[in-house]
Amino acid sequence: MRLRQALKRHLPNFLYEFLVEARQQLSSPPTEDVALHDYALIADESRRPRLSLVIPSFAPNIAFGGVVTGIEIFLQLGQRTGADLRIITDDFNVSGDRSVLDKRAAALGLDPASVEVIFRREQTPKITVRSTDLFFTFNWWTTLNMRSLLKKQADHFGGEVRPLLYLIQEYEPLFYPFSSTHMLARLAFEPSWPCWGVFNSTQLHSFFEAQGHRLNRSYVFEPKLSESLRPALEMGPTGKAKRIVVYGRQRVPRNCFPAVEKGVRLWSERYPEFSDWEVVSAGSSHRPVPIAGRRSIRSLGKLSLESYADLLRTTAVGLSLMSSPHPSYPPLEMAHFGILTITNRYANKDLASAHDNFISIGDIDDTTVATALADACRRFEAAPDAGWSGQSHMPSFLEPGPFSFLEVLAGDLREVWGAM
Repeated sequence: MRLRQALKRHLPNFLYEFLVEARQQLSSPPTEDVALHDYALIADESRRPRLSLVIPSFAPNIAFGGVVTGIEIFLQLGQRTGADLRIITDDFNVSGDRSVLDKRAAALGLDPASVEVIFRREQTPKITVRSTDLFFTFNWWTTLNMRSLLKKQADHFGGEVRPLLYLIQEYEPLFYPFSSTHMLARLAFEPSWPCWGVFNSTQLHSFFEAQGHRLNRSYVFEPKLSESLRPALEMGPTGKAKRIVVYGRQRVPRNCFPAVEKGVRLWSERYPEFSDWEVVSAGSSHRPVPIAGRRSIRSLGKLSLESYADLLRTTAVGLSLMSSPHPSYPPLEMAHFGILTITNRYANKDLASAHDNFISIGDIDDTTVATALADACRRFEAAPDAGWSGQSHMPSFLEPGPFSFLEVLAGDLREVWGAM
């Protein structure tokens, strides 16, 4: 910012304008120019019901909680309805790795080979479409990409446009500044075609409706502990190390990593009595972040579920910030694994009542974060079992088994297919 101001003051206007134009030419195109595309319909006369999950990618290196949740819901809907299952991805550069999908399908007793996967090979993908095809989209651009295909389906086979299922796990327009991209993300929330929204959390659904959006039908589910993490939690309490784990995804703005860095750095400067505490980052790989006392925030990157579970079980304090109305899985996992967890409030979201281990902060100023970290460290040092003693007030998070809305939605899908 200072360099830009200096250039504007001291460079001749024509040269400054040249630099601005050059910068604009080198900048990335808007997301919609890359992500939005059409589909070409190849008619398939089969009358068997089919459900297709349309997702950007499910490659293991990006399969965080949202992707896993989407695949889980998709597979369980297929299990309950008996429909054929297909995944349509937008991923050009694929290794063909289906491990995330195949592992979960096998765990549910489904034959992984029965789930068809279509990787993208061309700008306008050609896909087979049946009269009985229903599509389940993952985000705003996969939703908008279905518009013309739904119309082509209705034009070719007759009848009304089929309802589209849309998995809504974030308020996506807020990913972007006011812009064409922001407006297109809002358009996906205000469709002119039949749309059934599947919302990840009551807080997100309430925020969505508070912005004036309404869909034809809404199904709401609360976050649940991953079945892959449950065995580690059921092992019971173990010793906790003097360790702070931060949720560190530098390239995801809503995870507020700059505020994490500043808060941890100020904590390390102001509270030298905690100089024997280790600070690690889990989420995405990044370079070590220097803090006081010749220490650093050490990145562990994206951990295997086994390593992540072990980290949760043995860590005393956690910090997970989220600029979003969605509760987010990392702080919920931290708190339920006995970690004294600092997280922030946002709009109608406040996790303070969800678990005794939450330290809910009203802002992410570095002083606020540093003070909360120091309070959590003191609390642990005074009572090392404090985190394990904390009680959950969110029974749905720990309930085993499927999401409760699945049976209702599966019944509604069967009704649609039965009417065709």
